[in-house]
Amino acid sequence: MSTATGYRNRILEYADEHGHDISKGKAMKLAIVLHRRGERMHDENLERIFTHSDPTPPAAFKRIHAKAELAKRGVVLA
Repeated sequence: MSTATGYRNRILEYADEHGHDISKGKAMKLAIVLHRRGERMHDENLERIFTHSDPTPPAAFKRIHAKAELAKRGVVLA
């Protein structure tokens, strides 16, 4: 998991490469937001459930498990 300083450095690097003018303070504020969001998404399975496109959690679980089974067999879905 990245630190807030790591995110800040990446934000500043991206801004410099793409010609955006952003202060270190603003970059740090954005970095802290990203870091906190990452901290909340500590469990990959929870992240998949909450960002899944299925309307109901049981359907989401079913699709996630089906994709995992297919992946075990070597089938890759987009």
